[in-house]
Amino acid sequence: MERRHLAECGSTNTEALAHLRDGGGPLLVSASRQTAGRGRLGRAWLTDHAGDDASLTFSVALPMSAGLDLSGLSLAIGCTVADVLDPAGERIRLKWPNDLFLDGAKLGGILIETVPLPDQRRGVVIGIGLNLRPLPPEADRSAFTSGHAALQALDPAATASATLDRLAPVLRATLADFETLGFAPWQAAFARRDLAAGRRVRVGEQTGIAHGVSPRGELLLATTAGILPMSGGELSLRLETSL
Repeated sequence: MERRHLAECGSTNTEALAHLRDGGGPLLVSASRQTAGRGRLGRAWLTDHAGDDASLTFSVALPMSAGLDLSGLSLAIGCTVADVLDPAGERIRLKWPNDLFLDGAKLGGILIETVPLPDQRRGVVIGIGLNLRPLPPEADRSAFTSGHAALQALDPAATASATLDRLAPVLRATLADFETLGFAPWQAAFARRDLAAGRRVRVGEQTGIAHGVSPRGELLLATTAGILPMSGGELSLRLETSL
């Protein structure tokens, strides 16, 4: 897989999507600074850009079969990142469908985007953003509605380059396995880190108790009407009780 590092760009996902549209092959592109980073549902990806190693932002791009079910891919990626950074499984939790939390505050997120390609292929881009350094005391925290956690609280020596070097080979293996096996092999791993399990949540307009995820990565929501499977798509999950 080709690796490319940019000092600055609008969004590593945008760069990766353009690479695939132009006929490029597998690529990992990272940036020291993003000026137009984005998350799910059109949200901006907010971080502190003051100096190096404040955050790690990168995207993995690769052509995949157009018929591959991508349900649960963000969860499989989340499990992989969490297992690399917190192998003991004690501090990093996953919030369906795409967030990583450290000690109850948001550590990072995952954004998956696709682009159609010729020959029954589809370009898949997995964008990952992780906070590395704590916010400075004077920072405005009001924009970080889920809190702000930093990897250096878990690993004081964490840098962007070292963290990327740890993640890159494992993510490549995860994507190869996912293309063959789908999400099911990660269902148990997600359950061990499921932030919402057993808690009252709101998904879109529906409320209920989070009851884990299906082998396809759907959230299983226990409601008065029974267990409802909820797909990621344009839905997001909100915890109805405090962390």
